[in-house]
Amino acid sequence: MGTSPSVAYPEAVGKTWILAVLAIVLGSWGTLASADGSSYGGVTPGAASSENLPPKAEEIPEGALMLTWPGFMMHKDGSSCFFVQTSQPVKFGTQKSEGRLELILHRTRVHLKNNFLPLETEFFDTPVTRATVQRKAQRDVVMVFELREDATPTITQKKGKDGFNYVFVKFAP
Repeated sequence: MGTSPSVAYPEAVGKTWILAVLAIVLGSWGTLASADGSSYGGVTPGAASSENLPPKAEEIPEGALMLTWPGFMMHKDGSSCFFVQTSQPVKFGTQKSEGRLELILHRTRVHLKNNFLPLETEFFDTPVTRATVQRKAQRDVVMVFELREDATPTITQKKGKDGFNYVFVKFAP
């Protein structure tokens, strides 16, 4: 009776997503080039430089707590890691229900509409099929993980060398 809504993305978004996923899998952040000759422009956690800042980083108001980039990485050991980049350290919590885990970022706003696009991970060897950033209540943001199997991740937070803050949600292999 109910049907799942389908989402259509412009062709360019698909190409960008594919390049981002390839960069994550191959671990060649700075050297991956697209068909038009440009290199991967996504955020690289732990990068020593500010080469791959989130889009329009200069527009973030000073002192504002903003989610500036959600991301996904596969590690060589088989573990998978999702991350959110924020403009400063964030208080967070989790909520778990059947088939779902929520990472709640308190008093956080989302920097750009693109950050609401889902991270589709169904074809990777990870317990998560999809992760999506959503608004929660008036002042919070939540990253929702749709789980294919029960899994409890390790969640850590640290300041990056690029000046941004990162919350990592790591799932064991």
